[in-house]
Amino acid sequence: MRTRGIYLAGVGVFLPAAQSIESAVEQGLVPAGRAAEYDLSGVAVAGRLAAPEMALAAAQEALKDSGMSAEDIGLLLYTGVWHQGPDGWGPQAYLQRHLLGDNLLAVEIRNGCNGTFSALELAAGYLKASPGIPAALVTASDNFGTRLIDRWSPGDGVSYLGDGASAVVLSTAPGFAELRSLCSATFSEMEEAHRGEEPLFPPNVTAGTALDYGARAASFQRKAEDDGSWVRLLLGHQRHNLECTGRALAEAGVAAGDISRVLIHGMPRQAAASYLKVLGFSLEQSTWDFSRTVGHLGASDHMAALHHLLSTSRLEAGDHVLLCGFSPGVTYKAAVIRILSTDPTRKREAQASGL
Repeated sequence: MRTRGIYLAGVGVFLPAAQSIESAVEQGLVPAGRAAEYDLSGVAVAGRLAAPEMALAAAQEALKDSGMSAEDIGLLLYTGVWHQGPDGWGPQAYLQRHLLGDNLLAVEIRNGCNGTFSALELAAGYLKASPGIPAALVTASDNFGTRLIDRWSPGDGVSYLGDGASAVVLSTAPGFAELRSLCSATFSEMEEAHRGEEPLFPPNVTAGTALDYGARAASFQRKAEDDGSWVRLLLGHQRHNLECTGRALAEAGVAAGDISRVLIHGMPRQAAASYLKVLGFSLEQSTWDFSRTVGHLGASDHMAALHHLLSTSRLEAGDHVLLCGFSPGVTYKAAVIRILSTDPTRKREAQASGL
């Protein structure tokens, strides 16, 4: 989707203190060999702080950073990867009650680690179709410190899971960055890679079954190798990544060489390097050096990385930034933003949050 006249007006992040990988190894949470292989240094751990509370803190910062008021927000899209609170309850209403009020459309979005991308895509279209609405708020938040998931072992090859929240204000008025393009793709033949042989009913959380992406992926791979489709699926996965990212660059009117930084999901070192190499970028061009300090933040990876670059003066006006990733579906997302301003006042406000 080629986007024009849509801007990022404010960004906010809540990150709790990180537990060091060294301490996790000492406590027996992580095998030393795997810790060395993954090469992460820490994982953000929120304790008993609920995901909606972190989302509220990030949203408050993003709104302040944008210079807008709650009355300017006509759409709230709330996303996350893990459970947000009591079943049958909507976390977006918590942000309405404590920050935005009721005179807006508020919806929870579920699209895995790509949830923020999907929310931005929907918000951009909503703003274009609603000239009387100046801005939308997108939030993402997760706390993985619960039963049925092990943040230190979510599956072989999957990064340790970090807690935290992010928020971004999308506006039709010029902000600190312009959203130049946002593209999506799906390879649904691989949806079973994140499902494995688990039954569709009853849902595993109602049966008390722990989530293990590694076991699901291994089951899918065995089946695909047995029926001879494995190599074709791997090549298809790579092709979808390349095509989605290539389309985002083309629709933004830039080439790979014009990209200053690449924002990706939190991954182990080798997985991140391999993913970036396929796309034609190096690990050093990415924000992996930041994500290795906090872990995989679910749908907050990219906005947290952008927040980090802004608050540490690593971006300049005119820079083009690529955001890309993939998540269960398999869905692929890529977006290009152009930095318009790095005002020092904004950067001082965009520091790591705390409650």
